[in-house]
Amino acid sequence: MNIQYATSAADHTKCFEVMKELRPHHNLESFLRTMDAMQKEGYHLLYLEDEGRMVSVAGFRFTTTLYDGLIIDFDDFVTLTNGRSKGYGAMMFDHLVGIAKEKGIKMIHLNSAHHRHDAHRFYLNKKMNIIAHHFRLEV
Repeated sequence: MNIQYATSAADHTKCFEVMKELRPHHNLESFLRTMDAMQKEGYHLLYLEDEGRMVSVAGFRFTTTLYDGLIIDFDDFVTLTNGRSKGYGAMMFDHLVGIAKEKGIKMIHLNSAHHRHDAHRFYLNKKMNIIAHHFRLEV
């Protein structure tokens, strides 16, 4: 198994099959266009392959906040449905914790939709705490 940064359109195309499970409103074209814009804004995308098959992706940013200083902020984190409970998500999560430790980052943040109960269970098992509600307003 191999975790790498997705840095090219070819990498992003490979990641799309996994990412569309979390972000089904995107087609490949809109995904690639959005990925290009997000990477220019500091977004990083990691992917995990197992025997040449893409199984998990994690998108994140390094962000500085008044409340926690420099953090890793997850935007996207998903493992293929048929790849869950095989350790892929844990491997990716632990890799990101390692990145945080290497950079002296003390906190990792993420938002998770209220209906994603399996994801919540995973995060709680990884010792994450529920600390806030996330609000948004469509304008």
